[in-house]
Amino acid sequence: MGAAAGRLLPARDLEFICRWAGLRSGNRFGRPVPAPALRRLIAAAASNASGNIYRHAGHFAHVVLAAGVLAACAGLRGEERSLLVLAGLVHDLDHQGRRASSRHCHQERFSAQRAVRVIAGCRGDGRLALRIHSLLLATALTNDVNRSNILKSDRLARLLTDADIFASVIYPRQRSMEMTRALKLEQRLVGSVAALNRRFAEMIGATGLQSDLARSMLRTAVESRHPSRNILVLDS
Repeated sequence: MGAAAGRLLPARDLEFICRWAGLRSGNRFGRPVPAPALRRLIAAAASNASGNIYRHAGHFAHVVLAAGVLAACAGLRGEERSLLVLAGLVHDLDHQGRRASSRHCHQERFSAQRAVRVIAGCRGDGRLALRIHSLLLATALTNDVNRSNILKSDRLARLLTDADIFASVIYPRQRSMEMTRALKLEQRLVGSVAALNRRFAEMIGATGLQSDLARSMLRTAVESRHPSRNILVLDS
């Protein structure tokens, strides 16, 4: 997917991807998302209101696709799978891609709050709030105790984190450098884009993925194409 195509994605296409991945609407019998809320969340993700090149509609789609594949391979069904895909859809809703706050997990918390406001405004299940909040905190690439505890205790959090990372590291090298440049601006990072991209790749290669399933999938993807197109160098 090219840069321009990746940033623009019709809502109907993103909805199709979400439903393919396993997201279901409904507000009875414990199903988590009313149909109007789902439509609003999909529209927000597809619109890419911030206009940045790192958190774009294509990335939402890639995370949802990865979540759907991971869910299927992990044997998730029903509400668990739907919740994982929903979290993938909303995980970056309030990421602006520029001059992020220095507050801990600021972007992840705001994304969760925005999703919960939409769901609550459509008379969805209020119990989703804590669940979505916890899942999204797991996607922050930090080493704090809270995130570690979430990842240890919550299989869905591990799979969501892997879906987010998988969607980032599988981009071709040139596209990955463009995204690193945008992330450098958003997070006010110090260092060259090349050095930051290399550090990201080393971190992901060492400890980034949380499940054997995702590590196996990533190895297959990396080994399937020419090394010059990858940002990761995996041990043999």
